[in-house]
Amino acid sequence: MIVGVLRDRAPVPTAALSRTLGAVSRVPGHRRIRLRTFTVEEVAELVHRECGRDPGGAVAEIHARTSGNAYLVVELSRRVDRFSSFAGTVPATVRDVVRTRTAHLEESALDLLQVAALIGRQVRLRLLAAALELDVQACLDLLESLGSLGLLEPVPDDPYTFRFSHDLVREAVAASLPVSRTAALHLRIADAIERGGGTDDWAAEQLAYHLWSSGPLADPVRTASALVRAGRHAATKFAFEAAERHLQGAARIAREAGQTELELSALSLLATVFWSEHDLVRSYAEILERARHLADDLGRTIQSCEFLLLRLALATSGARPERAHLARQLLEKRETSTDPILRSFGAAAWGIHQWDLGDINQSLRYLRESSAVPIDAVPTPERDQLPREVGTIRPLLQAVAETMHDDLDAAHALLDEQEADAGDDPQSIAVWAHFSSMAAAMAGDLEQATRATRRWSAADPGHRFLSVDSYLRITSCWVRALSGHDPAQAAAEAEQVLVTTLLDPPRFGIAFHYGLIVEMFLAAGMTGQARAALERAEWFLKTHGQRYAQGLLLLLRARLLHAAGEPDAVVRAAAEKARTLSVERGAHLFARRTDEFLAGLARPC
Repeated sequence: MIVGVLRDRAPVPTAALSRTLGAVSRVPGHRRIRLRTFTVEEVAELVHRECGRDPGGAVAEIHARTSGNAYLVVELSRRVDRFSSFAGTVPATVRDVVRTRTAHLEESALDLLQVAALIGRQVRLRLLAAALELDVQACLDLLESLGSLGLLEPVPDDPYTFRFSHDLVREAVAASLPVSRTAALHLRIADAIERGGGTDDWAAEQLAYHLWSSGPLADPVRTASALVRAGRHAATKFAFEAAERHLQGAARIAREAGQTELELSALSLLATVFWSEHDLVRSYAEILERARHLADDLGRTIQSCEFLLLRLALATSGARPERAHLARQLLEKRETSTDPILRSFGAAAWGIHQWDLGDINQSLRYLRESSAVPIDAVPTPERDQLPREVGTIRPLLQAVAETMHDDLDAAHALLDEQEADAGDDPQSIAVWAHFSSMAAAMAGDLEQATRATRRWSAADPGHRFLSVDSYLRITSCWVRALSGHDPAQAAAEAEQVLVTTLLDPPRFGIAFHYGLIVEMFLAAGMTGQARAALERAEWFLKTHGQRYAQGLLLLLRARLLHAAGEPDAVVRAAAEKARTLSVERGAHLFARRTDEFLAGLARPC
């Protein structure tokens, strides 16, 4: 248990605070605090005692910035109104300590300290020396003088790196710099990184950060290019928030500088990031439209068409009304262009739209036509940094449509090809698993659905790919329920996922996935809950017009009537309605499943 600070709020004298960086002290108005590194839990208790409230999620940052130093924790927590908004806050007492300690430093040592503070908590010795244009030995000599002040220290077991004793101290040094000097020092650090020739993730991100922080002192093309590289590195690590931040900055700088190619490059990568996150609240559509106009300005007609296709995919994913207009725009490309690639995109778009409307016959007609021209035929630089999803939307959706048409061999061939193309890439595996498990659930194929969801679970245990994660979690529940593993719990869990992730804003496939929940409740013998889920499914189908699952929902209605003990004639009439609609639309899989259900009714118990 930590020795707590008493409740009276006597200020901590600067001299006492200074001594705590290297020695034990007594502070008037407080009990003595053991000088050691406090754990996160102890820091939380200390903040709570000092402020009278729980720091919540902010405690980890408080601990990191203070290294668990009790006095620094107290000073930091006293000077913030809300823990959610204390980032960048440096207490005046800490600034005073740093100012006192550095007042008599020689200019070269002070210069080193300031450059080190802008590099970060840990400082690579060679980068520091390069930024100061010193040899390594001279740099070490200066670091030794700073170490005696308790500001910078060597990292144990790493002779190439030094670190600040507390990050809050580093922040205080950086905060003391005027804006103009800060920008100039960031540029010196960026120059040193480039001279070092580093190409790893760290170098890319650090170069982008320091050029960005240099502001107008850095060439905008250089800064934007570095941000694009950093964004690409972050995206490959699935650090989507960092990637978005870099690429948004790159696009803005490139646009202000009139660098159309560079802005388009940034927006193309940003489209990939947003697709991965699938956050429909943000301005993804505006980004795609801006990218399309840039591609048009550069004469990249095919790339422009791809961005329009992505906009259609986005509108379909969000059940947005503009999807019909976008599909017609792309269909016009098919009807007016002689370019086979543009015609292929137009056919793919109309096939996607017809599938969305539930016309499987027309959907397959256009999707099969589109498949005759491979996406890989698009020449460079038209394909520069375009989202990989452009190449997978059509074949994966075609596999689902082939399944619904009851051409299972064709569907499996397409899915196998896409699985092979996914390789070891976790995002591609997750997208493949989404479509594969969707097709399996439509067919009632537990084996295929199980294999797909297991591959997804292994590839994405951290649930990073939001565009498909919710759907796969629901399908995983469906597999459990229909395998007899507590179907009631599985149904409740699936409904919770759907309600919390797919309804606000509304997203693709709500009616179909409610249909899966109906099947789970039926497996649990819970007809009342199944009826409520089916009514919600039917409401969403009518409201959003995504009718591809209508035949399945009508079959589920017949099954629900049977489970509820309705007369045989009523059940058969409902089943015949499902069969008739499914045959008319080319959803022969649902018609066959209806026939199997009717055959089961005819057999004696």
